[in-house]
Amino acid sequence: MSPEREGRYRLGLLGLGVMGSALARNLIRREIPTALYSVSQKEREAHSLLEGPCVVCGTIGEFVGALERPRKIFLMILAGEPVDEMIQTLLPLLDPGDVLMDGGNSHYRDTERRCRLCREKGIGYLGIGVSGGEKGALTGPSLMAGGDRCAWEQAGPLLTQIAAFHRGKPCCGYVAEGGSGHYVKMAHNGIEYAILELIAETVCYLRGEAGLSPDQTGAVLERWNRGVLGSYLMEISARVIRKRDGDQTPLVDRILDVAGQKGTGRWSEEEAAARGVPTPSIYGALMARNLSGQNMLREEGAAAFPCTAQKGPLLTEEELEQALSLAVFLAYSQGFELIARAGKEEGWRINLRGLAGIWGDGCIIRGRILDRISESGFTGEKPLLFEPAFSDLRSGEAALRRLTSAAALAGDCFPAFGGALFYYDGYRTGRMPVFFIQALRDCFGAHTYRRTDREGSFHTEW
Repeated sequence: MSPEREGRYRLGLLGLGVMGSALARNLIRREIPTALYSVSQKEREAHSLLEGPCVVCGTIGEFVGALERPRKIFLMILAGEPVDEMIQTLLPLLDPGDVLMDGGNSHYRDTERRCRLCREKGIGYLGIGVSGGEKGALTGPSLMAGGDRCAWEQAGPLLTQIAAFHRGKPCCGYVAEGGSGHYVKMAHNGIEYAILELIAETVCYLRGEAGLSPDQTGAVLERWNRGVLGSYLMEISARVIRKRDGDQTPLVDRILDVAGQKGTGRWSEEEAAARGVPTPSIYGALMARNLSGQNMLREEGAAAFPCTAQKGPLLTEEELEQALSLAVFLAYSQGFELIARAGKEEGWRINLRGLAGIWGDGCIIRGRILDRISESGFTGEKPLLFEPAFSDLRSGEAALRRLTSAAALAGDCFPAFGGALFYYDGYRTGRMPVFFIQALRDCFGAHTYRRTDREGSFHTEW
C-alpha cells in the first residue's frame, strides 16, 4: 500500500456480497472514508471502480493497515464458522482498543463467545443486527448493537451516520451487553415471519373466499396502508399482488408455494420454548414454511383427503382490516414478550420503547404500530397485549374470531391467524384445561400438583 493510504480510512468493511456491497455504497455516499476487502477476488474486482473516499484492498494486511487507529472493522460475511475464522485471522493484526463488528445474522450465543474472546485480547466487539435488506443497507438500515459498551462509544457515531432516521432520530442504538443486538434481530425476524404469513393468509382470503382480482386486492391493501396497518410490508404487498408476468398473468399465480428460511425464525421458536414464552403466531408461520416444503405430499393430500368445507357469510373489508390489525399487533406482542423475558434472564437492560424506535424506519417490520409502541407506557412488565393504549386494536377480537372460524370452516390453512387467536384467548382464560393434565401426570407418574385452596405440592393415590 502506498504511504498516503496508510491509516487514512475511518472504517473497514469486510465482505462485499449483496448486503456488504450496499453498505459500502451507503458509506461512500455519506463521504465516510472506507477501506473495502473481500476474500473473493471477483467481489474485489467488482468494486474496484467505485468512486468516492474508498479503497479496495488486495490483502487482509493491506486492509488492516489502511485503517486509522483505533481501527474499526465491520464484518458482513456469512454467519457461523466464517466469522470465527475471520476473527482468528484478524486478531494477530489488531491492537488493544480496536473494534470488531459483526453485522451478519449470527446466533447470539456465538456473539457472546466472541465478545469474551476479543475482550481477552483487549479488542472491543459488537454484534450488530442489521435490518432492511439490500435497499435498507443502501439507503439507511436499522442497526441494533449489542456487546462492549466502550466499543459502541467508539463506533456508534459512524454507524449512526449510515442508519435510517425516523422522526428526526437515528434508527440505530446500543441495545445492551453480550449478544443482545443479535438477539433482538432474531426476535425481529420472528415477528417478520408472523406478519408475512398473516398478510399472505389475508391475501388468500381476499383472492379465494372473497373472489377479488389482483388489482382489487391491491386496492384493498392500499386503503389499509393509509390506516393503522400502514407499514413497509403492507406497502410492498399492494405492489407485489399487482405485478404481471410477460403475458399479463398475475406473477404471484406462477410462484411456487414453497417458502425458504435462513434459520432466525427457528431460533426464535427454540428460544421461546426454552424460556417458556408463548409465541404461537411465530410458530404457526414457521410451521407453514416447513409444511410448504412438502408440496408433493400436499398435492397428493389435496386429491385424497375429504374436506367438509362450509361457505359462511363473507367478512366485510372493515372486519378483515380489524382482524389483521389485531393479529399484527399480537405478533409484535409475542416478539416483545420474548425479548423482555430474555432481557430479564440474561441481565440485559433493554429499553423496549427505544427498541421500537430503532425499528421505526429502515427495517422490514417498520410500521405505525411501532410508533404507537414507542410512544406508549410499555415497559415489558406485562405483555404488550395488556397495554391500555391499544384498546382500539383489542376491539378487533370479534373480527379475528370470525375470520379464524370462517377459515377453519372453509378448509383454509391459516396458522398465523389461528396462533394469534390462541395467544389472545390464552391470556383471557382464567382457568385452563391443564389442571386435568396435572391430575393425569400425578396419576401415571406421581409428578404432584398444586391446589387452589392451600399452599404446597400434593400427590394422590388415584
